[in-house]
Amino acid sequence: MVASLRHERQIAAEAERAIEQLTVKQVVAWFVKDGKIRREQGVGATFLDL
Repeated sequence: MVASLRHERQIAAEAERAIEQLTVKQVVAWFVKDGKIRREQGVGATFLDL
């Protein structure tokens, strides 16, 4: 759960919302965006440490 909270905090900060106000659509869109950046710019440009 702590690892998920780290991502939720980042998503909420980027969306300028409280974590409680995030929608599933916003969370999924963030992960898609982060994956696209990873493919295009490399691992160092992304938030996720996979």
